[in-house]
Amino acid sequence: MEYVPLWAFYLGAAVLGLELGGLATIFVQRWMAESPILRPGRSRCPVCGEKLGWRDTIPLLSYFLLRGRCRHCDTAIGLQYPLVEVACLAWSLALAHVDGMTLAWGVHLVLGCMLIAGSIIDFETFLLPNRITLGGAALALAACFVLDKPGWQNGVLGAVAGGGFFWVLQQGYRLWRKDEGLGTGDVKLMLMIGAMTGLTGLPLTVLAAAVTSAVGSVIFMLRPEGRGLKTRIPFGPFLSLGCMLYILYGEPVMRWWVAR
Repeated sequence: MEYVPLWAFYLGAAVLGLELGGLATIFVQRWMAESPILRPGRSRCPVCGEKLGWRDTIPLLSYFLLRGRCRHCDTAIGLQYPLVEVACLAWSLALAHVDGMTLAWGVHLVLGCMLIAGSIIDFETFLLPNRITLGGAALALAACFVLDKPGWQNGVLGAVAGGGFFWVLQQGYRLWRKDEGLGTGDVKLMLMIGAMTGLTGLPLTVLAAAVTSAVGSVIFMLRPEGRGLKTRIPFGPFLSLGCMLYILYGEPVMRWWVAR
């Protein structure tokens, strides 16, 4: 790997990020349409049902060539699809800068793309698929035994503490308010996130999620369909963002804090 030019690695990271972004959009589309995720054959337009050719499914490029509309029925393509692809591209390049040409880059890339797909679904439906939360938790825990960071002990403790703490919060809110304030999907998501950040990374991850969700809550409440303080806010995307920010910048921030 040391013989691969840096520019070639970054180019490959960009291409792989876009490809995984394309797969993430297919997952989002099929999950929300309640169609088989692993259905063989080509993708179809969710409106007219026509099969999409290879020219229609090139990540990001097809969206601009088609001017954001289906080739067959001229229906507008949801903006979330190119946004997912751009997000996965940016995530891949940011990881390439932080992790370099390592196994950690590949593992974090896949897990991060899963978090991005799950966040889009959570924003739209207030649900988090088990394929992402539990599947991601299994992958992250397995990676803990291979990667130096967070290491298997830290990773296992992080998964148990993250999932356990949010389960206690969920049950406590139910007893206090007799209502559902925290979804079970968020509890499962914290299993995955805890395994990714380790126990030591959970406080900073949750803090970042809380700060960004506070800003997001204001935006949600100000929308025309907002209901003030009763507005429902999906927390999964902000937990995912906090995790991804920790993967990129957590260690430098923690070193800065300790050195103060």
